[in-house]
Amino acid sequence: MKRELKACSGIHRARTGRLEGMAAMKLWSIQSRAQNERFSYWREVLCEAFVSLNPILNEKHTVIDFAGEVSSRSLSTTAQTRVFSKAQHIQRRGEEILRNPVEYCFANFQLEGSCVVRQDGQESMVLPGDFSIVDSTRPYFLDYQGDWHVLSFRIPREQVISRLASPYKATARRVDGKAGMGLVASRFARSLEQVDLDTGSGVQDGLSAALNSIIAIALGATLEAQERDRLPVREAIRLAVETYIRDHLEEPYLGPDMLASRFKVSRRTLYSLFEEAPLSVSSLIRELRLQRSARDLLSPGHPGVLAVALRWGFSDASHFSRLFKRRFGVCPREFADFTLKGGLDAVNGGACSVSSLGATLGAGHSSPFSMTRP
Repeated sequence: MKRELKACSGIHRARTGRLEGMAAMKLWSIQSRAQNERFSYWREVLCEAFVSLNPILNEKHTVIDFAGEVSSRSLSTTAQTRVFSKAQHIQRRGEEILRNPVEYCFANFQLEGSCVVRQDGQESMVLPGDFSIVDSTRPYFLDYQGDWHVLSFRIPREQVISRLASPYKATARRVDGKAGMGLVASRFARSLEQVDLDTGSGVQDGLSAALNSIIAIALGATLEAQERDRLPVREAIRLAVETYIRDHLEEPYLGPDMLASRFKVSRRTLYSLFEEAPLSVSSLIRELRLQRSARDLLSPGHPGVLAVALRWGFSDASHFSRLFKRRFGVCPREFADFTLKGGLDAVNGGACSVSSLGATLGAGHSSPFSMTRP
């Protein structure tokens, strides 16, 4: 026990120094360790990346076949961590709390596998896409029953607890990540992984605060917190809707009704989220579908104009052709033909070449053309 305490204390001091300097991504992998040392090293990794914890290997597995990997970086005062490992129980008991009496909330977003989480007399089964929180000041238990992958945010406790209407009822509670604010939270959390490491502290503070607000609203925020955080939450919902649209463009029924139902808001609220955006929600769907269609038509050996149109949700070929021509200045078939000839210089006065259009669309950027609200 004393040996473990000494190791954890030393690792914790090293971690604090690095986080204060806003260091780059930190990586831990146990694969470089001898097989008989991997699980003991895993305990040290968890201590450094999270808080003092007591992992217990599942009886079905042995130390020899154990695997685990952790990557972590800071976002303002929050630590953002990805974890992959095998089946195990992870405890934070009274003795770990006494040894390492820090005050954090952990928001754990389940990416793969499942976890039974217990705290404060509550128990939930968290599935891929869902999330739950635990409070480091009280004992909790995590049971991962197979291979698992989690995106975890270590947040200063007061930043979450101060926003919750019933803090003790919020822990170990499964939040469905497939609809409503759970969907917003899961998509916003994933989007934070794309934030550049050199992003300014002011932006990081804002993103971290927005995440805390969304988590609190999903779990039940106070009226004061809801009002105070209204604007960043609205922006986060709009971002979540936009990313959902981008990921589901092939679905034929994607539209305002489906989105309002999925995010559990009224159509009026959905429309209002995009009032100050360059495009309305319907126009954004149409624009992105046209961009994806153009990208496919740029590809050698594409399956044909009709197949491309159907793939991206256009059920009427003539309607697709009219929209495409209005957007790009040529009909889809001419666009594909010019692709084979190497350029669009003969069209639109040479305003746009296929190569530059392809580079833009292929890189996932919005468009080389202006996107204005119709």
